[in-house]
Parts: sequence; C-alpha cells; structure tokens
Amino acid sequence: MQTETKVESSVRCFEPTARFDRMTRIANVFMRPLLRSSAGKAIHELALLSFVGRRSGRRYEVPAEFHGLDGDPLILTASAWRSNLRGGADVELVHEGRRLSMRAELIEDPDQVASIYEKLIAQIGIANAKATKIGLEVIGEDMPTHGQVREAVAGRRTMVRLHPR
Repeated sequence: MQTETKVESSVRCFEPTARFDRMTRIANVFMRPLLRSSAGKAIHELALLSFVGRRSGRRYEVPAEFHGLDGDPLILTASAWRSNLRGGADVELVHEGRRLSMRAELIEDPDQVASIYEKLIAQIGIANAKATKIGLEVIGEDMPTHGQVREAVAGRRTMVRLHPR
C-alpha cells in the first residue's frame, strides 16, 4: 500500500538570472512601443509606467507587471528603478491602451507587501501563483502562511500602489 506524500506549502521569490535580465532588457525595447499602441489593449498583465528620476531628472519608461486588487492598480517589482518612487511620485500609466495620470505609492514594508501578496494569491489562485505570474513561486497545494510570504518578499519584492491624480 502506497502512502501519499504531501508537499508542505512554501513560497519563494523568483530570482532572475543574468540571462533573464538580458532578455528582459531586449524585450522591453519592443514592449514600450507595443504597450503604447492600440495592440497594447490586449496585453492585460503588463503596463507602461513613466516617471522622472528623483535625483537625476532622467525620464524612465518601464514595462512592469500589472495587477488589480480591491480596485487599486498595483505594479509588482524587484527592479532598482523602484527607489525613484520612494515618498510618492507622479507617474503616467499606460494600461490596456489607456493613459492615466497617477500618484505612485511605493510599499516596501515586508509585512504590508506580504499581506498584499497573500490577497493577490487568493485572488489569482494557487495554480497561477505556482507559475510565477506574480514574482513568487508557491510550492505545494495550500496557501502559504504570512510568515512564509514575508520571508520570501523581504528585501526582494515591493509593490507600487497607484492612485488617480
């Protein structure tokens, strides 16, 4: 008689390789104009976020992972550009062909980020979270605990909550 071995639920942060980063940079060259075009209406999971650097004054235009949660648009990121949004920043969001002037709020607190990720995992389902559609990989069939999610995101993943201006 065989016994079923149950895999204990856990979660880990998606850690991109150098090759993945290179491919992302190349893909972004094509994604920027695509997201701005009428074809961008069909791309639901990405948005184009435009903002000015805090210190450099440089204009950034970054394709980013987009999700909606409780009516709020969220950008999920582990990228270095996020530091430009500390303390809040005016941004332009292009999502599904719509251009919106928004105010960005960077959320870095691991407990807050973990709580939002838990809601997002519950919203999209464990199967989609397993496919790293949110920058985290859920292992096992059960919802990970708050502590597991917090440990996975701490210092690695942040959220940008967007509010209309």
